[in-house]
Amino acid sequence: MLKTLKLLRAIVVNVGIFIVSGYSLYLGADPTLIGLTAILVAGAYNGLEISDYLALVEAVQQVKDEQ
Repeated sequence: MLKTLKLLRAIVVNVGIFIVSGYSLYLGADPTLIGLTAILVAGAYNGLEISDYLALVEAVQQVKDEQ
């Protein structure tokens, strides 16, 4: 259940990042600045999500090992 909610949150955040950046480009924002910022923010967020997920997997594995 927790993994499903984390996946759903990651999808919503990623889609939100790209919708906001796409809308900014549509309104005439600087493509270099907006594109670079969107990629950096999405990459940083996804990197945090991966590290959080790996910590969760490790914790579950430790609990299983103790049992």
